Parts: sequence; C-alpha cells; structure tokens
Amino acid sequence: MSSLYERANKVALFVQRKIVNLQRAYVNKGAGAAQARATLARLRRLGMPGGASWISVGEDLFEGICDLGLSGVDEARALGAIAASLRLYAYHQQSRTVPMAMTEAPGASRKRRRSFGWSCRRIEYDREKAKGVRRRMAAIESARDLDGIEHHMRALIMLMRDKAVQVDYFLLACDLYLLQIPSARSDVFMRWSKDYFTAEPDDAPADSMAGTSENNQN
Repeated sequence: MSSLYERANKVALFVQRKIVNLQRAYVNKGAGAAQARATLARLRRLGMPGGASWISVGEDLFEGICDLGLSGVDEARALGAIAASLRLYAYHQQSRTVPMAMTEAPGASRKRRRSFGWSCRRIEYDREKAKGVRRRMAAIESARDLDGIEHHMRALIMLMRDKAVQVDYFLLACDLYLLQIPSARSDVFMRWSKDYFTAEPDDAPADSMAGTSENNQN
C-alpha cells in the first residue's frame, strides 16, 4: 500500500497536469484560449447559487481520476483537493496575462518547492502592513473542514492575483489533500509558517509554462 505522501503526490501531479494545460491555453491565447476561459469561468461559479453544476465541470475536474488507484476514502479526499485547487487557480488566473501557477519544464533541474506560506509572504514583506495576511492565514488554520479552508484561502488568492504572486499548485494540491487528515494538518501549517517567516524579497523561483514535476519535496 502506498504511503500517505505518495498518495498526496499522485493527487498533486494530477492537479498540476490539468493546470499546466489550462494555463498554457489561457495565457498563450491560441486556439484553446476561449475554451480555457470558459472552463475557468465555470470553475469560479461552481458551488455558487445559480452557478455551474458538477456535471458541467466534471470532465474538467475529474477526467482521468480513476488512474490514481485510490481507495474510497482516499478518493473522497482527492476529489475535494482537486476541486479546491482548480477553483482557487480559476480565481487566481482570472484576467491575468502572465502565468499564476509555477511550473517546470521537462528535464529541468528540480527547483525547491514553494508552499502557500511562501506565496503569502510575497503579498507584503512589511510585517506591520502584512497583519491582515497573517490574520487570514490564522483563519485557514482554524477552519474545521476543507470548505472553510478554501473559503479563507480564496481571499489570499485574490490578493496574490492583484500583486501577480505565483502559487505552486502542485504543492498546494498536496497540502489540501493532507489537510483533510488530522495527523498531517500540523505538519502542513508548520511548513507554511516556516516558509512565511523565512522568505526573502528576492527569493523568487525560475518558472516555466512547459511541463510538470513528478515528485513533491516535502
């Protein structure tokens, strides 16, 4: 049986592959741009009153999910992490002409992964001005379920969008899976806290739109 982190990595790689394809189509404004815009719009409306239905976005979210080979309980966690990750990306990329998701080109040397805490710090480095960011991070940690976590994360994602701060959605999807497991929650938030308080202003990763990364570096 695969380990907890191996299962989380499967979910994260599944999410990143979908985001890479959406981002490439959306940003490059080629033949698939209109479809990518429509997909992101449906994802933003998913779960909203009168918004998109699960059936209308099912293919965008879940096509290929059976290939993950997860158990019933793990699949439920995976579905939640996938939906939350893609909805957050849909808000993050909205109306932006530059990539909001970090990706790596095939064959590129592995870059150190950046947690959501690292991205939060890049919203504002002045600690006095960043009190609101930290309050929102604390609200995420206090949330009792994935819906609450996603709700509070969305406010930070909107700030990141406004300041063109990227997010490593591979690691974010992995963390959203792990946050549904009580024994793993503390490790995730500890890593976010460490990355938030140790990030430097020039601590920026090289990024590419071309491919995916195979493994999480938790």
